[in-house]
Amino acid sequence: RVLQLMNLTDSWLAQAGNEKLELAMLSFFEQFRKIYIGDQVQKSSKLYRRLSEVLGLNDETMVLSVFIGKIITNLKYWGRCEPITSKTLQLLNDLSIGYPFSVRKLVKLSAVQFMLNNHTSEHFSFLGINNQSNLTDMRCRTTFYTALGRLLMVDLG
Repeated sequence: RVLQLMNLTDSWLAQAGNEKLELAMLSFFEQFRKIYIGDQVQKSSKLYRRLSEVLGLNDETMVLSVFIGKIITNLKYWGRCEPITSKTLQLLNDLSIGYPFSVRKLVKLSAVQFMLNNHTSEHFSFLGINNQSNLTDMRCRTTFYTALGRLLMVDLG
């Protein structure tokens, strides 16, 4: 239901958004990642069967694609909202640290390739914030580029 709600709220983001709802969804993603994404998760889990029936998400790769899509959407629309940007980047960072098998799947996604090829303020507004005195902005940039660096290194072994 959270994924269905996410699809609905993301379609409204150009007009308006709800910060508390976005933060709640990011908390859900974090818990979902901890429990259902990784090498030890049984791929025949009831959850994946249910996701396939309801949303057409057949495997972990498709779920990771939804996660990355949400990350890109948040960084695009919520780049000026520090709590959402920070939590979104922490999710990206956690995904990039994850299990090697999952991270390899992640790197192959077109959305991740988009981030690796278009890491500018044109696509991610938080990168264009030029408030030198704000350490939070610098931390966000550092987290973003650290995660991207890890993703780039996956293919290098």
